[in-house]
Amino acid sequence: MTEFVPSQSSSLGDWLSYLEGIHPKNIDMGLSRVSEVAHKMGLLDLKSRIILIAGTNGKGTTARCLESLLLTQNYTVGTYASPHLIRYNERVRVNGAELPDSYHVDAFHALEVGRGQTSLTYFEYGTLGALEIFKRTEPDFILLEVGLGGRLDATNIVSPEASIVTTIDLDHKEYLGDTRELVGREKAGIFRKDILAVVGDLNIPNSVIGYANEVGADLVRANSEYCFSDDGEIFNYQSEQLSLTCATPRIPSQNVATALTTLARLNLLPAVDVVIQTLANLQVEGRFQALSDTQYIFVDVAHNPESARYLKQKLSQYKSQGVAVHAICGMLQDKDQLSVVNELKGVVDTWSLASLHCFRGAQASQLQDVMIKAGINSVEEYDSVSTAMSEAVPNLTKQELLIIFGSFYTVADAIQFWQNRGETE
Repeated sequence: MTEFVPSQSSSLGDWLSYLEGIHPKNIDMGLSRVSEVAHKMGLLDLKSRIILIAGTNGKGTTARCLESLLLTQNYTVGTYASPHLIRYNERVRVNGAELPDSYHVDAFHALEVGRGQTSLTYFEYGTLGALEIFKRTEPDFILLEVGLGGRLDATNIVSPEASIVTTIDLDHKEYLGDTRELVGREKAGIFRKDILAVVGDLNIPNSVIGYANEVGADLVRANSEYCFSDDGEIFNYQSEQLSLTCATPRIPSQNVATALTTLARLNLLPAVDVVIQTLANLQVEGRFQALSDTQYIFVDVAHNPESARYLKQKLSQYKSQGVAVHAICGMLQDKDQLSVVNELKGVVDTWSLASLHCFRGAQASQLQDVMIKAGINSVEEYDSVSTAMSEAVPNLTKQELLIIFGSFYTVADAIQFWQNRGETE
């Protein structure tokens, strides 16, 4: 195999393979290394206005909502998100569009020179690479999604104009703690003195309020400074700046409300009719995304209890219409698999388990043990998401729904299967 020489490569694939192995740890939380490189390369002196977004769930949908509402006003917007579903290019958008490989390769070349002897993780490299791209493209706004936690995440080196915490739940307990209070404190670490801090969680931990008060952040809370309701058909939003009633959006209303509040507080909302039209057209990949126009086939990245509860609500709407639900589940080993299954078992009629062939991917046989603990004894096991779908899709009737869920890897496999299926028909 030819040795990878960074200075000579223009292949994004080669670069990504290289980045996966240049640091001894996949996750190495802390800001010292990434801050050092960012300062050296002038990545913290950006002219763009930055909104930093943390949370257990909802970061991507909140960012997409913010992005769409800003773009309707002819602002230029750079967005950094993770993980990606199919292509690395999904992680960096400018004005809603992915960028050619060359943008990422050029950024990585600059970083390889600029970092000197400082070692960076894959995520830190990607974060600095995004900032390097935004330094060159100079968007009016930058939306940065936190990768893990907040306080020690690589994105937290910036100086935001607003910080958002979408929701707070137990995930990545080995890094963030095993209580909502501990997790909340880590996520609140993105707050700054006198800077807007919007929290969308409906049961905000005391640690979040305490830290906001400690640093003197401008705290704005759901069910306090703003409120919303959604009965599945009508979405109502109310704050000092905005009163809105419209059809239920296709993304979680909680995240819509959080995005609306942030822009309202920054005096950046478009006209109400523009808001309503924008919300009606919003769809985020992998979040109860429909794959078919003729069958009830959906994918969802739900991988923790909170996201499973949202998925349960969506599936319940179909159950109430007499539609039977079949689930294909594929999850990672380090997720709270039992809690996710317990959330969904009341709305799922039949189950298929799919092995994931990726780092930390669980085998179907491992998920089988979880199902038994949840009191579900009749399940089918498959070697992959694609083999499970090959069996399920042809047999799906008009009164049946297929949901493929459990991780970004699961959804990516499902989308690729569906795209390939279309090419072969």
